[in-house]
Amino acid sequence: MKALRRQIRSAYGIRKLSFLLLIVLLLALDTCGQESIVQTQSELKAKSGQNQIMETESGVPTQSNNRQLFKWKSVNIQGMGYVTGLAIAPISPNDVYIRTDVGGAYRFIRKTNQWLPLLDMFDTNFAAGGIGIESIAIDPTQPKRVYVVTRHPYSTVKVNDNTKDGRMQYKYAGEVMVSDNRGETWKPTGLGTNNVFVGPNQAYRSDTGERLAVDPNKSGLLYFASRRNGLWKKDGEQKWKSVLGGLPDPSSLPGYKNPNGSDNEDIPGFTFVTFDKNSGSLNNPSQIIYVGVHGSGVWRSINGGTSWSNIAGGDDPLRSAIASDGTLYVSFGTIANNGNQAKGGVRQYKNGAWTDITPDGTDKVYSAVTVQPNQANTVMAISDKYVYRSTDSGKNWKKQTMYMGAYDANNPKDPVNSSAPGYYQSFAATGASVAVIDPSNPKQVWWTNGWGVARTDDVTVANPNYKWLMNNLEELDVNILRVPPKPKAQGGADLLSAVQDMIGFRHENRNLVPNAKFDPEGIPINPGYKWANPDWKVYPQPFPHVAGATSMDYAYKKPDYAAFVGFHQWQGFWSIHGMTSDNGKTWKAFESIPQENFWKADKSATEEVRAIAGQIAMSPTNPQNMVWVPTWGPWTHYTIDGGKTWQLAQNLDHDPKPEPYDPKNNDHIHYQALPRAWANSISPWVSAYILAADRQDPQGKTFYYFTSWTFYYSTDGGANWRKGASSNFPTWLVRPAIVPNPTRQGDVWMSFSRNQEDVKGNKLYRSLDGGKTFNPVASVDSCEFMTFGKGSSDANPYIYIFGRVNGATQDTMYKSENMGKNWIQISNPNLQQFPGLTYLEGDMRSPNLVYVGLLGRGIMYGEGSKPSI
Repeated sequence: MKALRRQIRSAYGIRKLSFLLLIVLLLALDTCGQESIVQTQSELKAKSGQNQIMETESGVPTQSNNRQLFKWKSVNIQGMGYVTGLAIAPISPNDVYIRTDVGGAYRFIRKTNQWLPLLDMFDTNFAAGGIGIESIAIDPTQPKRVYVVTRHPYSTVKVNDNTKDGRMQYKYAGEVMVSDNRGETWKPTGLGTNNVFVGPNQAYRSDTGERLAVDPNKSGLLYFASRRNGLWKKDGEQKWKSVLGGLPDPSSLPGYKNPNGSDNEDIPGFTFVTFDKNSGSLNNPSQIIYVGVHGSGVWRSINGGTSWSNIAGGDDPLRSAIASDGTLYVSFGTIANNGNQAKGGVRQYKNGAWTDITPDGTDKVYSAVTVQPNQANTVMAISDKYVYRSTDSGKNWKKQTMYMGAYDANNPKDPVNSSAPGYYQSFAATGASVAVIDPSNPKQVWWTNGWGVARTDDVTVANPNYKWLMNNLEELDVNILRVPPKPKAQGGADLLSAVQDMIGFRHENRNLVPNAKFDPEGIPINPGYKWANPDWKVYPQPFPHVAGATSMDYAYKKPDYAAFVGFHQWQGFWSIHGMTSDNGKTWKAFESIPQENFWKADKSATEEVRAIAGQIAMSPTNPQNMVWVPTWGPWTHYTIDGGKTWQLAQNLDHDPKPEPYDPKNNDHIHYQALPRAWANSISPWVSAYILAADRQDPQGKTFYYFTSWTFYYSTDGGANWRKGASSNFPTWLVRPAIVPNPTRQGDVWMSFSRNQEDVKGNKLYRSLDGGKTFNPVASVDSCEFMTFGKGSSDANPYIYIFGRVNGATQDTMYKSENMGKNWIQISNPNLQQFPGLTYLEGDMRSPNLVYVGLLGRGIMYGEGSKPSI
């Protein structure tokens, strides 16, 4: 759930870290609800003949229905993704489409009440990480034609850095993609060459739009209102061109630049485009067009976009709706920021005059307004958890408070929504994005927020009942997956997940929605937020706010034990953590966490710093022995008493003492400590898998660590470390991963997922001596992620990779049954590219079962047939 994350999201699943990307630059469901995601694209397969034997680009024959291909499904979670827009085709079959901030676009299948993801065929590079959609639009006269606006590569550049050895990287810009078959296939329309900025995961993402609109009188005539580059137009086969005609220069808008002079990517800019259908006729373009410009007002053209005039209405327009009689309704708002109070309103423009019809005060943002088709007097608006409806053009309003959570012990008096999964808390009603009256049934109203989509089937009753419609809508941000090998017959879970927003889940059954998330007991409150939590010494259960777990590990030989670390997302970057002794059913905070006294930047005094997020590893035999590499705060620490006390990890192969030595320089003070890992230090939002425990050390004291340049190993529980391999690795990568072979001591593998900008992938590496030396795996051309799973025997696990072998030109999921000598294709890259892949995890209890963690698309799993011999 990305609700209320407006101030903290950015690039690799985060928003406020654009400078970090500069560092990187420098250095199954359509039929029965239980089929695979691949099989939900049934219409595409039928048309393309992909059930027939075909040739892959690598020249290796395969077939999409043979027993080697796995069935791919979503782990059933249902929630935690900002659905930032919703559009409904005005004519039959009245398809419903949604856009999300990082999880792509979906179409609703009305017959089965489930969502079909439409962009899974694109890879991580398609939109620079997850696939965020800035706007979505349906051609009003051709209902099979749908458009989405996303980031997309428009060129490649050579990185000007000798250490990168000529690395090629993509440059991204906004692109409008079009589908003429309801989202089955897509092609670009050419906006990308104009280098127009889009920010589907930036501030105001859930409050503005639709920025893209199709003229209801002329198919193929499009306008796009951008954040930082003004208004753009495309007419049929013509190229996109900038629209001027008196519109304000985007650079003149308030907030166009940050105080330090850098570009402000959070500026709302040009926020919507709306056509008055009555001002044109079939095949004759609409003459009256409205455009919202945040910081300026509503602008109107009465000559088909040739010239524009500011008709005001308010200086912060967000969304609009136009009635059948030409009445324009606009929602306004400026979010609270830098100590400023939020403000907003709803206004009507008719007969050349504005009327303020704000339903409930101007101290809040009104994120959306909608009007009933063919009934100009029935209008609705939303603000946070409130829905307003008027049947007299806004003269009078009926207000409804939304209750969309299950029972919440922290708010026991709040009504329970029977459609909510058990882990949905009371704040599941907050942060509403858009409401839309269904043109096929005006009693139906669709509503979205940071958890997903809900709908009422009768908005006219006294208390409309909104029910969640979340089947196969999976937009969770996943950091790491773990499958402790406790037998299912003995109560073992299918898997554990560490995620953004909800901390994590114990998935007892991957096909059933979890009843609860991780709710650690005893997390001390952030003292900086005592004003918000005056009666608390520790955060209550269930954990009452949005928080993310960045890492999790378990004791391989004692799989009831596991631990996670993470951070609070609502109340500062505050450390959260927990340990379980019952296979993830309950969690208790560590009694203490690593902390040190650091010198301030001006060296005037010291201040206490505490471990925040990062990576954790647990001994396979002794759960009390853990190593924690924080993202921010202290250097690496270890514990041998389950987190009661922590000690600084030492580097036995450290560099000489700095000369001159500065006793007030924190780096100098730690010259003998295990060095920091660059990839792990970027931000709590970015997980780099640079720490692991050897699963088969009989003493349980061997740990591995990677600094982004050098591999280290410890054989005494993390107290002291030695240098291992230190050259020929890919460097400056955000998500390297150490993956020890769970069946053999000292057999360590490393994958190096390419950064979202990188064109080329990296080799897979293996060490047979505990990390002292590494060599590339000859059979693999490139590997994004890898994992082990149960194989033909305890000594022969299967290996899964997402990458390329045998000269393939598309990333594909492969399995090896002979430790990487040969590879079997188990996914169809033309349909399934796992956009935003963040982690792979195999199951050491069940052969042919692998889990995929994704950025904004939840968790998928693949199941295969019996092992081939």
